[in-house]
Amino acid sequence: MDVKYPDYQNSILNVSHTILDYYHAHPKYPTIPELKNVLELGFKHVALILLDGMGTNILEKHLDEQSFLRKNMIKKITSVFPPTTVAATNAVLTAKPPIESGYLGWVQYFKKENTNHVVFLNEDFYDSKRTFHNSLKDMYLKHKLIYDYIKESNPDVKTYELFPDFRPNGYKSFHFELKKLKEITSKKDKSFSYLYWANPDLLEHEVGIYHDRIKVELEKLNHELEVFSQTMNDDTVIIVIADHGLVDVEPIELFKDEDILKLQLRMPSIEPRATNFFVKPFKKHKFKKLFNQKYGDSYKLLSKNELLYSGLLGQGEHHPLVDSFLGDFMGIAISNKYFKFKEGKLFKAHHAGLLSGEMEVPLIIYHKKNEKL
Repeated sequence: MDVKYPDYQNSILNVSHTILDYYHAHPKYPTIPELKNVLELGFKHVALILLDGMGTNILEKHLDEQSFLRKNMIKKITSVFPPTTVAATNAVLTAKPPIESGYLGWVQYFKKENTNHVVFLNEDFYDSKRTFHNSLKDMYLKHKLIYDYIKESNPDVKTYELFPDFRPNGYKSFHFELKKLKEITSKKDKSFSYLYWANPDLLEHEVGIYHDRIKVELEKLNHELEVFSQTMNDDTVIIVIADHGLVDVEPIELFKDEDILKLQLRMPSIEPRATNFFVKPFKKHKFKKLFNQKYGDSYKLLSKNELLYSGLLGQGEHHPLVDSFLGDFMGIAISNKYFKFKEGKLFKAHHAGLLSGEMEVPLIIYHKKNEKL
């Protein structure tokens, strides 16, 4: 299996900082030269489009080299760690790596609330009957976003956020998001727009990365972007990335492993391929030995300190809750396996581990300036 680590000189985080650099909004992390060079041509409208789960592995598998997306792919970049939607989209939007943002994965343990919390849905992962009057995300993980940084340095730039209809005033299709973007980029005002679309990720989880339905979905997204590009003015640039890729997976029913679970203070959290373990006092040595015996071929086990010092979560000032979010160990997938935390839904493909398929994403840039030179 091809293991790939995040490259914080050449990642989706650096895309955000290259955009901040363009708007003179005080980037703190390295910029990506290829994107910086394009932006220096000068654009009234900048659009960052994030297609969830569109790793370079599926682009190369399902689209030919002359397709719009592949033809305009400047290079491969990486996600952050863990390469998963909660950590990665928030790295893009907060312009902070996970160690700074505190956004680590789908399920995070909030000590003060004593909940293994589904961050995006504001619900307890293991107890669906629990209710929360306030959004824990808003209470504990509030940050300035890329729009705020841009507006501070450029009050004349209008910023837009376009999401699917799981959000209020969201869009029913990617087609309608692009239709709105066309309207934005036809105005006289300078603009920065962020467009998020949840496919192909949702479909990949369901059918796997090699299924014909993924090919159809990619062709559809490719077509929509190509049609949009043909109507673009030369004062507009679109930057297309993904938050992470996916790999096809097989389950390990961790929730049935009594030997491992009886050593835990609480149930596992974060992600099925980047799994957090809070171990009972004086049981850490036993846990480490047992875990490596059972799962050492599939998962790399790091202690909390090893994880923090590894740089996997990025560099920077630690979010105040990172220490309590992280357990004593994290098991990181280096194979095609994923841990099932509880009964229920099976996944054909997943992400958050260290395989190149989940870590590598495209940097796609399209504009018309060069066509006129």
